[in-house]
Amino acid sequence: MVSCSLSHITLRDMPVPININTTRTLFMSQSELVECLTPHEITEAKMFFRSFDADSDGKITLREAEKAYERWFASLWSKVLNCSDSMTGPKTNPELAKRVGEHVKVNVKIFMEADDKKHGTVSWGQFLRDQSIYILAARRNSAPLF
Repeated sequence: MVSCSLSHITLRDMPVPININTTRTLFMSQSELVECLTPHEITEAKMFFRSFDADSDGKITLREAEKAYERWFASLWSKVLNCSDSMTGPKTNPELAKRVGEHVKVNVKIFMEADDKKHGTVSWGQFLRDQSIYILAARRNSAPLF
């Protein structure tokens, strides 16, 4: 059992033990989190960033993010529906097109929150700082438990 009360965060009776490195990330700045990333994790993040940056200008616009998420959700739904063309599902099913559109809208809004300077684009640095917590959270839990 883990019981830890830290100002506004309380973790009690967690079903799975939490390692000390995971709890430390709760109190780190985004820049400190980036410093925890491995070269491999940064390379993977860069590939993901480039897949969104359609014009390769080093910035992701709102429209580029929308297009990338549309492709991703269409591909996901085509796999769920066993369609051969990634756009078959949403194009032929109005309800599915609506659901994909809703997912795109929500995810693009979250994604664009990385634009801390409110320029309408997300730079590589902003992207990496914003995504670092998710990258670290996706790591296998191999640290010693406390």
